[in-house]
Amino acid sequence: MTAARLTAPLLEGVEVVVAADGGLRHAAALGLTPDLVVGDLDSLTQETLSAHPGVRVESYPRAKDQLDLELAIAAARERGATAVRVIGAFGDRLDQSLAALLIAARAAQGDPPFPVTLAGGTHEARVCVPGTPYEADLPAATTVSLLALSGGTVATAAGLRYPVEALELPVGVGLGVSNAAAGGRVKVRCDSGVLAVVVEHGA
Repeated sequence: MTAARLTAPLLEGVEVVVAADGGLRHAAALGLTPDLVVGDLDSLTQETLSAHPGVRVESYPRAKDQLDLELAIAAARERGATAVRVIGAFGDRLDQSLAALLIAARAAQGDPPFPVTLAGGTHEARVCVPGTPYEADLPAATTVSLLALSGGTVATAAGLRYPVEALELPVGVGLGVSNAAAGGRVKVRCDSGVLAVVVEHGA
């Protein structure tokens, strides 16, 4: 789960809380009462569900085509959300973590674009497309990596140690990895293509 000191900013201004399956336990630990729990419920016990009798539950079969995360994002959108922040997005399964990033990439390319911020442990990831920049105040030396998720990705950034000005980032290279915040406001713009901004906030 996201480090405690990073969680509070993610909860600011949140109007709808949707727990994806075992996310109900994380929500409870944060003192949140979800508006809805969705998923196949394979990560929840009946005891946990019984401890939250007033929470609406939408149960799906385990043999389904969507991840619980996709169901949760869709449910949030149906309730009027214009952006989603996912807490606990990265766990010990690489396939699930990669899928979460690709799900965010697909949402970012929608019409209109739907921003999804992924946070887990001390990591944060945001997918940017033209017109949806990333901006944050980051301490000096915070690791910031820029990864192309499509061909033709070009990025421009300010507030980083190494200059990024209309930089072409081919898919599958390490060119944009392990840059660092200079200290203060970091602004990253995707000039073309699909760009993932991955921030390591430190322990």
